[in-house]
Parts: sequence; C-alpha cells; structure tokens
Amino acid sequence: MTDAYLEWSRSVDQEVGMSWLNMEDVAEDDESRMLRIVDLFGYLPCSPGNPSVVITIRAVEYYRVLFLRCPRLSVQPFVKALCDIHGVPFKPYLREQFSICFDLYLSILAEAKTRVNRALGRDGVNWRVENTCPACQYRLAGEEKLKFGMMGCMDGNDSLKRVQRKSSGMDDLGNVLVGAGPSRERMDSRTGGGTYFLSREEVDQFARPSSQNDAAMLNTEDSPCAPRWKNMSDKLTASMWAIFEETGLFLSLCRHGFVLLAADMVRSGEQSKYALAIVNRLIDILGEDLAMGYDIGCGFAVTAQDKHYHSLVGTFHGHAHARLCQTKHLGTYVEGNGLEDSEGCERFFSKSNALASSVRYSSSFHRRQAISAYFEHNDDFETWPNLVKFLENNYKQALEILRDVPVLQVEMHELGILSETTFSEWLEEEKEYLKSLKKEPLEETLQMEYYRKLEALFAAEKDLSAANHAWIMYTPASLPSKGPDPTRKLETDRRHALEARDDLKVHVRMLEHRLGITERWVPGTEQWERTKKMVSSATYQRAVDKLEGLVVARLFELTKMNMSGTGYKLRKHMGHALKSRSQAIRTALDQYNAAAASLKPPKPALTWEQIVECTFLSDFDLLRDTREDIRDRPWSRPRERKAMDRYFKILRAREEIKRLNIEIRRVATFLQDEDVFLQRHETELAADNPALSHQIQLYRRRRGRYNANLWSRLIKVTKLPGFTGTLLRGAEKSPFVPSLHNPTVEAAEDDDDGANDNEDDDNEDFVQAMRVMEVVGRSE
Repeated sequence: MTDAYLEWSRSVDQEVGMSWLNMEDVAEDDESRMLRIVDLFGYLPCSPGNPSVVITIRAVEYYRVLFLRCPRLSVQPFVKALCDIHGVPFKPYLREQFSICFDLYLSILAEAKTRVNRALGRDGVNWRVENTCPACQYRLAGEEKLKFGMMGCMDGNDSLKRVQRKSSGMDDLGNVLVGAGPSRERMDSRTGGGTYFLSREEVDQFARPSSQNDAAMLNTEDSPCAPRWKNMSDKLTASMWAIFEETGLFLSLCRHGFVLLAADMVRSGEQSKYALAIVNRLIDILGEDLAMGYDIGCGFAVTAQDKHYHSLVGTFHGHAHARLCQTKHLGTYVEGNGLEDSEGCERFFSKSNALASSVRYSSSFHRRQAISAYFEHNDDFETWPNLVKFLENNYKQALEILRDVPVLQVEMHELGILSETTFSEWLEEEKEYLKSLKKEPLEETLQMEYYRKLEALFAAEKDLSAANHAWIMYTPASLPSKGPDPTRKLETDRRHALEARDDLKVHVRMLEHRLGITERWVPGTEQWERTKKMVSSATYQRAVDKLEGLVVARLFELTKMNMSGTGYKLRKHMGHALKSRSQAIRTALDQYNAAAASLKPPKPALTWEQIVECTFLSDFDLLRDTREDIRDRPWSRPRERKAMDRYFKILRAREEIKRLNIEIRRVATFLQDEDVFLQRHETELAADNPALSHQIQLYRRRRGRYNANLWSRLIKVTKLPGFTGTLLRGAEKSPFVPSLHNPTVEAAEDDDDGANDNEDDDNEDFVQAMRVMEVVGRSE
C-alpha cells in the first residue's frame, strides 16, 4: 500500500478541493466498482477484505492537518461534520471506520518517511536527536568553542494524562465500584511515538538509584530549597493512579524550542527517574558540555562530571529558589548561559495543553501517535519558521542590555569600584556567607525548647497559685443564695492547673537531663537572656518564611490567571483568593516588621512596595540570618546590589552575542547546504525511483517554503546597529555526506571570535545573502 501511495502521490493532480463518493449510489453487488476502489489509489478502505466504505485520502489528509493545527479536534466531531456535509445522520461505526482509515494513512506516511530517510542516509536511531536543531547542532569548522555545546530545558506536565479503561470492581464491603476492577484495554503491540519517546524499561532503570546515583542526588542540606517544590513528592499524584495509566509527560527541548526527547510519566508524579533517563540518553547521544534547565534543577544531579553536564534553574522558577541555589544554578550567574531563560517547556506546554481533550480517553498507542505527530508538526511549522525570529529577538535584547555599559561605569565610579572583577568577588563572598548559614545546632534547638517550657512552667505555676488561692478563700458563707454552686468549677480549675504544671515539670526535667543542666534557669541569668535572643531570632525567621511563602503563591496564582485555557470560573475564584491573600500578605508583613523590631540590633522594616516586587524574593535568605549583621557588607546594600545585577546582565549579554553570532552563521550555512543536499538526492533518484524522488521533493518544499522569510530576517539581523556576526557560508564539521559541500565554493574564514568589523565584509555578506534569496525565490 505504501508503494501504491507513493505512485499515486507522484501522479495525482494537487488541486485544492475534496472528492466525495456517495456509496449509496453503488450497488452492493457491483464488483467492478469494488475493483476500481482497489485500483484507484486515492481511496483508503476501511477493511482489508471487501470494504463497503472507502474514504478519500484527501479527506483523511485534511483531518490530519486540521488536527495538528487544532489538537482539540478529535475524530468524532470531524466525522460528524462530514455527515452534516453529506446530509446523513451520524452513526458511531462511522467514527470507527474513519479511525481505521486514519491509522492506515498514518502508517503509510510513516513508512514513506522511513524510505525517504533511508535514501538520504538519515535513518539512524539517534539521527533526529543529533540533528534536530541547525542553530545548536550544525557546527562549522573554525568556529569558537562555547562553554556549553548545547543548551536546553526539561520539565514535566500533567495535562496529557490518559484514563485507563477498567471494569467494575468490588470494595471490602461488597459495593460495586465503577472503573476500579482489572484493566479491560485491548492488547496492542504497537507502541507509537517514533524516536521521540523513551521506553518505560529505559526510564525504570533509574527508578531506584544505585549507591553511585545516591551520591549524585542532592539532599535537603545540599539543596535548601528542595522542600519548597511539591512536585518532588508523589503524594500529590497518588490519587490519580487508580484512574490514569499515564499521568503526564516529561519533555526536553533545545533552547530554540525543538523537541529532543520525551517520556511518559506512568502512575506517578514528576519523579527524578524521568529527568535522569532523559539526561542520560542526551549525554550518550550529544556528548559533553550539555546544559539543561529544570525548575527543580538544584535538587537534581547526575553522575556526569566527566561529561561536564550542568544543571540550570529557569528564570521564572528561580524567583522561588533559595539565594544560595540562585548563585549556583540561576542563569544570571552561570558563566556561558547568555540570556537563556530555560523556560521553553512552559511556553511549549501552553500550546500542547490543547491536546489533552483528544488523548485523555484514547489508547496508549493513539496517545503517543498524536503527541509525536504534534511534536513533528510543531518543529516543522512553528519552531523552524520562527527560528531566526528567536535569534533576532535575542540579539536585540542583548544589544539593549549592552547599552547600559556607560551606566554601569558611572555607578562603579560613584561607588569607588575600580574593576569589574569586584562584582565576581562580591558574589563569591555572598556564596561563602550563605554556605555558612546551616541549620540550628541540636543543642541550641533543645535550649530554645527548654526556654519555652520554662516560660510555660512559670506561667502554669502562677495559674496554679491563683487557682489555689481562689479555692482556699472560698467558704460556705461565699455560697450564692441562688444559682449553681461554683465549688465544682473551682475544684476543676485547680485540678487542671495542677495537671498542667506537673506535665510541664516532667518535660523540663527531661530537657534538663538531656542538656546536663544542674541548676534551673531563671529570668535575668546569662543563659536565660542568651536563649531568649535565640527564640526571638527563630520567631523572626518563621515570619520571613511565612511572608516568602505567601508572596511565592501570589506570583504563581497571578501567572495562572493569565494562562491560556483557564476557565472563567477558575479565574473568578482565583481573583477572590488573591484578594484574601493580599490581606494575608499585609498581615504577614506586619508580623515580620514586629519580629524584626524586637531583635537587637533590629532588622530593617519592609514596605508593601518591596514585597510586591518579584525580584526581591532572591534576597529573602539574606533576611533570615540574625547571628551576624551583614548590612555593612557592600554586596548587601541596595545600591551595590543593583550595580552587581547590572554587571552580570551585561556579562551574560556579551555571551549571548557570541553564541548568536555562531548560531546565525550555522543557520545561514544550513539553509544553503540543505537545499543543495536535497536537490542532489532528488535528481539522483529521479530516474530509478521517481516516486521516492517525488517524496524527497515534497520534503524539500515543506521545509523550504520558509527559506525566503528566514533569509529576509537574517539580513534584517545584519542591519542591527552593533551586529558583529557574518552570513558567510561555513564548512560543516561533520556533514551528512562527505561530498555535501561544493569544493569550488570556499567560504572565507572568520576570526576566532566570529567578529566582522570590516565594512567591506558586511557588504559582501549582504550581497551574498541577497543572491541566495534570489535563488530561493526562483526555486519557489
């Protein structure tokens, strides 16, 4: 059938429109008509024997394209639309028949794609991952080596869940529970997903880390902000396991948005095994110098020191991470990161969430089939056309940041900073300070508990003394002439006060024994006053934690309110919640300021304007410490910190310019090489296998339809004030085939830094790009 499809695809006229066949007009015993259906390759049968219904390839292709553009459109509404067009009532079996034809059509397309890749020499198991992004992976000879050979991001998403079909079961009491019995899903040997998905077996290898992996996983002490991220625990998703088979998707992208690998999250939350499996495969395929952003990247590591793997934290999620974590993993402070925000997965999920309604009740195979088709379509028709736009926007952003260099120089002069290296020294000093902030020692914790119990004991003794006095002073003459007798209440109050004091005495004696205290503390002694100060500090730190938690929750709720797909009722509910949360933040702010004022020396008070600033979250850890006054250190003062932040932004912008100059030249070279490569193979196969040659032509046209726009944007980038790159064609380090480049056309070698400061070279770049655009325009 694939052979027939390839031949039909080559010969059929590509006019726009749909051909309809009304089977009601065909007699059931018209065998000649049945033969025509088999011979005419424009139709797909619904059964392998003697089909009674056929569907045109054009109709199936229209649904495929519509579904990829609007993933919410499942088979059933499309078939209902066809019934409306033909004026016939919808029957459930029509949906089944269309689904059969659609599966058959996708299988044919997959086989055709396999033959094309085999003819192009691109049929390796890992070829797609190795060559998915020209800007990241089309490396050229002589270009400067970057610290991170490839950058990307990964994250989990629970929207693409799939309900597991189960029969009814019984609980312990004999009650019938719908969907609680054994699985009743039909066995299907097909897996789907192509080269995008990792197998469950590969992921489960990392389910229980070995002793070596145990050392690689960061613990709570190494990652102080790990407890803040609830998706590191399965408790939040345990209730889904009885309903869903796949509870979500774990995805990895390159920094430009091309899909690398994915894994199904199976009856679990976002466990570390999914990230470990994907990073392990990426390192095996892509090699060393890989940097991946992850929202809990600080709590995730792999045994890949020899491969120079670096774990980053996304810019948005980084606001809720501890300051020490930010200094290590936030892109602003990571050398070689540039302006990469590592939040590409969030943008991707905002679009792919539309798939949820289509795959929620599908089979495991059809779910993967739909997701992988969406991946491929998004790469070809969304990410690829917008690749140069991504590079252009980043270049503009970097140039805009670099315009602050004179401002930084003025600030350095006013602050008496002689060298930019001072800012790096400040950051290292801040790191060392934050590392010194450990948990409170056990002895201090026991001392504070002892202090609190003593306070409670002294208060209980006063209450008991008052109760005894009231009980002793009560006489028969005090009895009221009317009403209930209060004697029983006085006796009860005295008994409760006595029991409370005795209980506290037991706790106090236990703590004294553990602390080795021979003489009980009393107010005014040195131990009492010192521990009282520690208790005040702990109260202050809890106020800081509460305030930070409320602010973080407010940030994420505000983001959710603006997220596409959030319903009106949910937005309204969140709006009311934010009003009450704002009041809660104000209350927590008042509590913080009160706790800060009680310290000696007092901590500075905060204002509402400071709290609502997102960037202030990175300084919460500096507020927690009460052992040492750091207000005199330069990196803790607002003006110096502002200058330090400006310096690191400028530093990252310079790195981004260097990376973009390399990536822009890679894309320009790829656009020329790819077209030459595909045309050569198309010509070579035209005589022996014209049908396959035609498929290569379709593939070339599908990717090449955007070439003119890409070249136009590339030339637009060269005109940016401050552009230092080049569009000169380079020589690929490891081309797809040895004879890919034309030996008669040699590209001029650039300097190591890729800079082009010569005006004549800029003009030559422009002229060459314009010539390529003319060639592309003629071919289109």
